[in-house]
Amino acid sequence: MKLKYKKCLEVIKETTGIKPTHAEISKIIKVSANALSNRLSNDGYLKDDEASKIETYYNVNFLKNTNCISLTYYSNYLELKKSLSDNKIEIPLDCFDGFSQFKKYFALSAIGDTMSPYIKDNDMLIIEYYSGEQIRDNRVYIFNYNNEIFIKRLVKNIDQIVVKSDNEIYPIRFIDAINSEKLNIIGQIVGLIRNAG
Repeated sequence: MKLKYKKCLEVIKETTGIKPTHAEISKIIKVSANALSNRLSNDGYLKDDEASKIETYYNVNFLKNTNCISLTYYSNYLELKKSLSDNKIEIPLDCFDGFSQFKKYFALSAIGDTMSPYIKDNDMLIIEYYSGEQIRDNRVYIFNYNNEIFIKRLVKNIDQIVVKSDNEIYPIRFIDAINSEKLNIIGQIVGLIRNAG
């Protein structure tokens, strides 16, 4: 893999929140801190074995797949509700169901078991922003209703929307035509990464 030292530092910071020093990295890969400083200033690369040691030490993945997209990542529903995230995450395009460069996406950590076994606690969801198209029956959507965020399967009937959990212990709910104005669809789940949290 061809990985620039600068990119390595960026991925560690974005993934872990840690901003490692040259001295810390030098201990991991047995290269002097001065040599690493020179690599940074010269936009130099890491060797494969060096990148592998750093990946293991910081528990990060420098995604060998170059077909990735950078998405805004929300760690919880409150962050999403307030649009309070500057976090970015690299997602391989093969994690998407029907990726399109003309659509917008974001990533969100799932919480709870209402959509189990399809979505489990701490799965990272890949969500395509909703742009007003018709609800596609039995697809999983994230939406705001009565000022709460939900992730459920939706089915549109003539005069109501059926709201279903995959976990059978949760009841089926209905949103009638009168209350459908309170429903604000945020997006459709188009991929997930199992237990990423």
